[in-house]
Amino acid sequence: MSIVVLFKSTFLLSSLIVFWGYSQPMLKAFNHPINPQNNLLVAQNSTPVAVELQEILPKIKEQTQLPILLPSKLLITGTDRKIYVEGKGTNNSYKITLAFEPNCTGNACSIGYISAEKGGKPLEDEFSRELSLVQNIKGYFRPLTCAASCAPPILGWEYKGVFYRMAFKGVGQSPEIEGDTLAKMANSAIEAGAR
Repeated sequence: MSIVVLFKSTFLLSSLIVFWGYSQPMLKAFNHPINPQNNLLVAQNSTPVAVELQEILPKIKEQTQLPILLPSKLLITGTDRKIYVEGKGTNNSYKITLAFEPNCTGNACSIGYISAEKGGKPLEDEFSRELSLVQNIKGYFRPLTCAASCAPPILGWEYKGVFYRMAFKGVGQSPEIEGDTLAKMANSAIEAGAR
């Protein structure tokens, strides 16, 4: 006897084949692993990581115990030059930096960063306003600010006891666009979950 079942939640068509003599049904799902202990599909993160961050991800995963939240795309402009990505992590933190030069330590060559710190909090006067993110998460934002040099727009949020920051140049021509663009990247990172 053959029965075809559609799993609507994962948009998978799986076949359920029951053979005489078997005490349990045999489940075959196309291209998705099955947990042999409970015969359930193993969830897989199907949201891609931004291309620029894919190479550094395995290194950061080896160095930190924190959930790594990364956007599916970097929505930044003016990046037609080669981008150098570096990063490091500890048990309680990680930081990924993007720059136009390797080993960049200055503002002129820096594009921005993504960081996380377990138990971290916003610094005093680090952010100028709040904005809403997915899953009813409160975001903290500060637009581009310039004095002797310019600090890129930054967005921070707390998620499951970890404080995340994302700061990038080239995300907009106004504070409203900067906030919206950073929020889109943060939302994609939150929705994708730990990488």
